[in-house]
Amino acid sequence: MAGAIASIGMLALAPAAHADDKSVTTHVYKFYHAGGFSTTRTGEIDFTVTETRDGSGLVDVKGTLSGHNNVQGSALGIKMDFTQPYVVSGDKGRYELKGSATLQSCIVKQLPVCGPSVEVTFNAVVNFAGPQSPATARSSNDSVFSIYDTP
Repeated sequence: MAGAIASIGMLALAPAAHADDKSVTTHVYKFYHAGGFSTTRTGEIDFTVTETRDGSGLVDVKGTLSGHNNVQGSALGIKMDFTQPYVVSGDKGRYELKGSATLQSCIVKQLPVCGPSVEVTFNAVVNFAGPQSPATARSSNDSVFSIYDTP
């Protein structure tokens, strides 16, 4: 009898657990910055977009920015300050994420005075249905820090 009650209880839980099924998809968009008035890669910025969907469609979108300098960027003393992405607008049709990074290079890291800073704006639109467009990044001054996406 105890086995029958346990199996009935398990059957009652199975549909509820199935109804809460969510799928999570993560896309990492890689961008690199070129500093020092050339196209030499000086570092990388990753824009990670995570989508949560359930049986009814798109439930939530989150984004994070992270980055690192390579050898050239470290030698220039490039500082990266991130404003983490936030949902600008969201409804059942689409969500838009925006975030930014401030890049600034100092020839010597210990100097209190650094070169010009550049604001890089990242944008991602996640649609309720259909193919997703890749995230984009735009530099406020391409002649100081150009931004490229990686193939």
